[in-house]
Amino acid sequence: MAAAAEDRVLTIAAANIDRLTTVEMRRSDYSRGVITHLHAAAVEAQGGTPLSLAGARLLKEKVVPGRTVLITTGAGDPRYLPAGETDGPPGAAVLARLVAALGGTPILLTEAAFVDNLAATALGAGLGIRSPELADGTPWTTAVLALSAGDDAAVQAAELLDRFNPTLLISIEKIGPNPAGSAHSASGSPTHASRARAEYLFDLGRERGLPSLGIGDNGNELGFGKILAAVHEHKPKGETLGTRVETDVLVPANASNWGAYGIAAALAILMEQPDLLHSPVDERRMLEACVDQGAVDGSTGRHIVEVDGMTLAAQEGLLSMLGCIVRNALIRGYKRPF
Repeated sequence: MAAAAEDRVLTIAAANIDRLTTVEMRRSDYSRGVITHLHAAAVEAQGGTPLSLAGARLLKEKVVPGRTVLITTGAGDPRYLPAGETDGPPGAAVLARLVAALGGTPILLTEAAFVDNLAATALGAGLGIRSPELADGTPWTTAVLALSAGDDAAVQAAELLDRFNPTLLISIEKIGPNPAGSAHSASGSPTHASRARAEYLFDLGRERGLPSLGIGDNGNELGFGKILAAVHEHKPKGETLGTRVETDVLVPANASNWGAYGIAAALAILMEQPDLLHSPVDERRMLEACVDQGAVDGSTGRHIVEVDGMTLAAQEGLLSMLGCIVRNALIRGYKRPF
């Protein structure tokens, strides 16, 4: 098939991946009718390219064999989400799998209280857990490190960038501050003092010219500074919770995990490697591991295998449909015989 035709197939498939990962099925009033607007604003801000494809191309270009990628996630508080939630860790683990598949070394960063949860989720995704030194050069492994919530966060950010010299920074479901410097949950409540200050990593990375990818679902996550006006307009309490932190590529989705899965599906087509997208069985393993380590459903605060109020069956069904898009997009020249 000619290159132009292949590119057309890829673009059509990625547009449908975006459509699938932005289907709204949230239960909270403050999220209803929001994601479609945020996604449209992000597409416009990024030149009209399907966002799953933009994320996939960034990974393909910036993940370098033998080099490190830093991936941060983590949302919670000591009372309601003491070990974090089920949206974020699975997506981060899938992104780490992609980095590993491309030959890079993924390093996962989260709050100290969420380290065990994120490590268990990564194991559920099929990644080994090692020290950073052993993960470097060991295929299909990652390391999980604590990110500071204290006054030393800016210093730690510089140390992490100097130590790992990453080629790419990724944030998924990681809350960032608004222009006034305060950070808020999706409902507009101020975050707890234990929130890791990942924004310092991205601020310094931008100063150093490091490319960045942000994935989120409510406008308060790192990356949405790219479309802050849209967050203010379309998200309830958006003028309070909208983050100032911008990333080079922003991927809004119905759930943050879904944004990562959409990127994986687009990359699977782009690289012609369908196994880059994990399976529904993998999804179940990750979510069960995540909940077993204390994570909760972010919509209800309950220790159940759901994501933002959506059932496990919905997560598995999403993976089945993404897998079908990938499979059919990779079939070339098919014509039915009737």
